[in-house]
Amino acid sequence: MKKYNEEHFTVRERRTHKKICDCGSFEDARMVMRLDSPNREIVKNKVLMDQVIDVETPKVLPTNEITINTEPYKQHQEEWMVEKINQLPQIKLPENQQEPFVV
Repeated sequence: MKKYNEEHFTVRERRTHKKICDCGSFEDARMVMRLDSPNREIVKNKVLMDQVIDVETPKVLPTNEITINTEPYKQHQEEWMVEKINQLPQIKLPENQQEPFVV
């Protein structure tokens, strides 16, 4: 038993060779050709299959067992936050709005 069909049939116009359709069976191609027989023809196409290589993907490691040691980050977290805040651009108010507004 074949796993794939080695041939298919193309119905095309006789003068321009413009493809009308591809069919998996000769009977289907003949039926399409008969709709306009004088202007259509059937071409048999053979498919040459190259060597097929099966590739297996490796199993994925479980991600629910991954742990991250956060202790080094906790120790320096405040220092990093202060450093990042100091890196933010300083925005100054216009000259007439630099004094606090008191109600």
